[in-house]
Amino acid sequence: MLNLLHGRTLSVEPGAGAEELIEIRGADGVLELRLKLTEDGVVLQMEAARISLKADHSIDLDCQSFNVNAESDVHIQARGDLRVRGERVYIN
Repeated sequence: MLNLLHGRTLSVEPGAGAEELIEIRGADGVLELRLKLTEDGVVLQMEAARISLKADHSIDLDCQSFNVNAESDVHIQARGDLRVRGERVYIN
């Protein structure tokens, strides 16, 4: 375990079975970032007060399933085109 600034810790440990865990935890021990290295690939888990992504050109998501769960309002704002494509697109 490595102690980081602001009380955070970094640990690298074997996980269950054939996986390894790389974790950053807050001073209170709450998980902030986990990389799980599995034989199927890397699994990324983040828990934060806010996550902000910014890219000069694009942010691309390519996945089999994409789910958004919000306990409050969801706002989508686009300065240019906004495209949603799918075999079925459900709204509400």
